[in-house]
Amino acid sequence: MRSARTVVESLERAPSRDWLLAMLREIIELAMNHVRSDKVPRQERIKWSRILIAASQVCNSVLRDVEIETLKEQIRELKELTVAKSGDEPRGDQEGDPEAPAKS
Repeated sequence: MRSARTVVESLERAPSRDWLLAMLREIIELAMNHVRSDKVPRQERIKWSRILIAASQVCNSVLRDVEIETLKEQIRELKELTVAKSGDEPRGDQEGDPEAPAKS
């Protein structure tokens, strides 16, 4: 496992989503080790628990964004398949934003 300094230095480089998730996992692991350690003073464990909470929230947000993008892509693919099978032009509710309400 890398030290906190190594993780921070890595943060200054490649900011892809996969890279970000990998760094967050390392930060979470590092923070968990500090929080669980009896050798770490109480005040330090509290600081590390805050870091753990923040890193977990960011990780959750990134994963939620990934899931939303995946769902949008699946909706697009399903619409394309539906249009291809029906042989029709897309209706109003099949165009544009997948979250837009259907046109009447």
